[in-house]
Amino acid sequence: MEFFSSLINYSEYIFWFVLVFTIIVFIHEFGHYYVARLNDIDVEKFSIGFGPVIFSVTDKNSTKWQLSAIPLGGYVKFSGEMYPDNKKDKEAKNKKLFMNKKSLQKASVVLAGPMANFLLSFIIFVCVFFFFGKNYYPPEIGSIDDKSPAFKAGLLVHDKVLSINNKKIIDFSDIDKYVYESETISELKFQIERKKQILTVNITPERRNIESFVGTNRDINFIGIKPVIIPVIGKVIDGSPAYLAGLNKNDKIIKINNKRVYGARQVIEIISSNLEKKVLITILRDNSELIYNIVPKSLSQNKEIGQIGIIFKKSRNKLSINKSVLASLQSIYEVSTKTLIAFSEIIFGKRDHCEVGGPILIAKVSNDVANTDMISFIALIALISINLGLINLFPLPLLDGGHFFTYISEFIIGKEINYNVFKVIQTLGVAIIFLLMSFSILNDIYCRVLN
Repeated sequence: MEFFSSLINYSEYIFWFVLVFTIIVFIHEFGHYYVARLNDIDVEKFSIGFGPVIFSVTDKNSTKWQLSAIPLGGYVKFSGEMYPDNKKDKEAKNKKLFMNKKSLQKASVVLAGPMANFLLSFIIFVCVFFFFGKNYYPPEIGSIDDKSPAFKAGLLVHDKVLSINNKKIIDFSDIDKYVYESETISELKFQIERKKQILTVNITPERRNIESFVGTNRDINFIGIKPVIIPVIGKVIDGSPAYLAGLNKNDKIIKINNKRVYGARQVIEIISSNLEKKVLITILRDNSELIYNIVPKSLSQNKEIGQIGIIFKKSRNKLSINKSVLASLQSIYEVSTKTLIAFSEIIFGKRDHCEVGGPILIAKVSNDVANTDMISFIALIALISINLGLINLFPLPLLDGGHFFTYISEFIIGKEINYNVFKVIQTLGVAIIFLLMSFSILNDIYCRVLN
């Protein structure tokens, strides 16, 4: 029975990985294809995946569209070599071959793939922010960890943070930017509102090691405050204690063991400390109070804590179309910047190498997010798309960035790069890409399979 359960879990992981990766790769390769056609370049093949062909169809332009067995990428094959050894007379006269196009035309084609990924992310973010809203938690303190810097400084639950070091705080996530993501530890001046009074409180963060959402550990500046999250159920997991007891989506938890609760963190702390112990949960449904007896179980691997199988609803603020566009551009900039910083920190040993992932990490995160919230899953596609586009812009041989750099160099010097030089560069590129892929896959196995 356990074998079949594990098999179902793995199948679910594979499904979400294939779905996410197929969408992102298709958009990336379609960017290459579309700009190639704009430049009147014949395209022989458009493939999603590698290896044996599962399905294929040829269109009126003689392009073969195919789905292949190994879903670890894709490619577009243009007519004509990218770097021919020598051009035959017949080939030299064919203006629809890739190799006969001008350097800037070829540069635009290779750049189009990463740009398509950024465009996909932009459209997804705009749609999510406009139709569903952007995650928003007011800068009000929902809970304070005992003996934390915030506790020692005298902050209280329901204090509203107005500014930190004179920088205005609008969303609770702003606090993360100014506190947790800073590399320096220095005293911070908090301006807070408490019962209509404006107070100034100085807090010195402490360095603390935490577990990230991908399961790795990293050091952050810690002060010990969390936002107010209203304990309204957003999803009940099938087969969980909450599901079997009869809890529903949109139920609001108002009491546990007859004691009033005000935030999701408070609910989590109480339930997690009552593993295999019966708890009375009072919920508000359609203005009526209902009481349920539920026994929390351990539902996560390697975590012996009480859980009842609910996911709290996220707070979102819908934005106007103009604000959605601006917020989308800002999100792409922030994700790109943080990704580049993370890469540099991993290379120089300032960050856990387990934050680097390949297919297994993508599958795990995709599965976890898809089972939590479909809006967040759609946003995850945008995040991974940004990362794929960004990585492909690296000026490494074989990557789009490497080709782009080569064609721009040709444009500047006014002639094509020597074929023998190209062969050396490509050989080096194959070695680099192979090492990077091997590292990501082995790192996945070491960090996520062997734990």
